[in-house]
Amino acid sequence: MMPAAQAAAHSAHETTGVGAFFTSVGHGITSVFVPSSASAHGHARPRHHRRVIRHRAPVPAPPEPGFGVPEGTIDAHALTSGDNTLRLVEWDGRTTTLQTGTHATKPAWIAVLVTGTQLAQACEGKWVHPVDDSPTCGIPGGVSDLALTWDRSRLATAPSWQDFWDVARHPGRRGLHFGARTTLEITLLADGVAPQDVYTVLSTQAGVDRALRKLDLLRPYIVWWNTPADAARIMEQSSALMLSAPSSEVTSISSRVQAGAATSLFVAGTRDILRSPLFWAIPGNVPTESAHRTLAQLRMHAPHLEDMPGPVPPGNTPTFLIVSDTFWSQHGEALEQQFETRFGPQTP
Repeated sequence: MMPAAQAAAHSAHETTGVGAFFTSVGHGITSVFVPSSASAHGHARPRHHRRVIRHRAPVPAPPEPGFGVPEGTIDAHALTSGDNTLRLVEWDGRTTTLQTGTHATKPAWIAVLVTGTQLAQACEGKWVHPVDDSPTCGIPGGVSDLALTWDRSRLATAPSWQDFWDVARHPGRRGLHFGARTTLEITLLADGVAPQDVYTVLSTQAGVDRALRKLDLLRPYIVWWNTPADAARIMEQSSALMLSAPSSEVTSISSRVQAGAATSLFVAGTRDILRSPLFWAIPGNVPTESAHRTLAQLRMHAPHLEDMPGPVPPGNTPTFLIVSDTFWSQHGEALEQQFETRFGPQTP
């Protein structure tokens, strides 16, 4: 037995000192690990708990690389091939897109249609696989045509490139590709230079200045486009009376007009069409084994882009200016820089 005073002191120590701390902690621990009868009853688990297994939906595998073709090709059904299973992937035709696509971690194209100038640059830069029996790293794959196109609902007769510049007789906006290639050729044709003489004239600084001055005259009326899809939008929205446009996009728009989805009625002319030869190239990021199989397939039967918009009316034989890849490989960088400086957006 403790004396009364000692027992009182011991009791006080338990309730107000260190004892009270451990007592409260003890109660706290008890309350955490031993729920009250109410909470224990409310959260009682059944004796036989059934585990629910959730099955995740499988993540679809990314699509395999396809055959890269210019925009507008698919709707225009412009690619001829004996293999109907080819997976086609449209691309915008810009060299920057080609460079990015051939260096991506996963290739978007198993093979891609490029111009001769792009092929030479890609081959030199090792963006594409070499072709053993060809110094150009490519296999012929058809042609891409750029035609004078007009809205026949507003212009009844076929215009020429000279008419393209005649805004007094044919008022309205004009659509042109924003770039020196093809646009400078068109400008010289409009200025009276014969197709066979265009590159002779354009090879001199005087000829370049002549083309740039002529283009300056049309500047207030120009709607610039960068990709074939941009040209298609100009036609769909009737944003210009005439424009230079890829023939495949004209065919594509025409098919949609027949279906009633578009309101413009653009047709392509057959005079002085600018024709660019195209080549199949195999991007360097395609695995070597796949590249060999694709190359064998292209050698056996390379799909060809035939870029004429529908049947040609009788007695209206098309005439072409073949775009010179040799000229643009030699002079393209300097001319594109001059063009960008002169016609690019002005910065304050």
